[in-house]
Amino acid sequence: MTTVIINDVPMEAKVGERVLNVARRNAAHIGFVCDNNGLCQTCRCQVLAGADQLSPPSEIERAWLSPAQLDDGTRLACQTVIRGTGEIRVESFAETLRRMALAVISPPQGTDPVSNLLGLGSRLVSRVSEQVVALPTGLPAVIERNGLRRSLLFIRDGGRYLDDLQRTAERMRTGAERLERRRLTADE
Repeated sequence: MTTVIINDVPMEAKVGERVLNVARRNAAHIGFVCDNNGLCQTCRCQVLAGADQLSPPSEIERAWLSPAQLDDGTRLACQTVIRGTGEIRVESFAETLRRMALAVISPPQGTDPVSNLLGLGSRLVSRVSEQVVALPTGLPAVIERNGLRRSLLFIRDGGRYLDDLQRTAERMRTGAERLERRRLTADE
């Protein structure tokens, strides 16, 4: 077993498992719309530590992500396979946006809501523009790998998708993730 820390919450994982599957099993705040196809990019994340414990970027990741993004540790969790037993630390793009939105509502000391809102808006515009720019290479790579039908009809198990979505929303709503982070911080 290896430990994958997603959004500051440690989770057990097996070598050979995709980071996205670890996140879904543990109801982590990460996107999973296309069911490991690499199409939607909602599972985009930043590898903060343990990149050497992960598979190299897939063809699909290289089609969607620029060399600079890959060098900076940006990955698609649905394409990233655990290869080693060392600790891995990841923050999902969804979690980054959630934290930025919370900083607008409740600004950390030394910041203001307007500046935080501008930062959030800038990050969203940047993210959308990156995705649009990558569309001519990303979409064909996904279709070539998965076939047209699977690429367009990407949710294969609607029940699992809805269950995972409900569990993740409930975990976020109840603050379970926040409480777990606080407990871990207190233990250190």
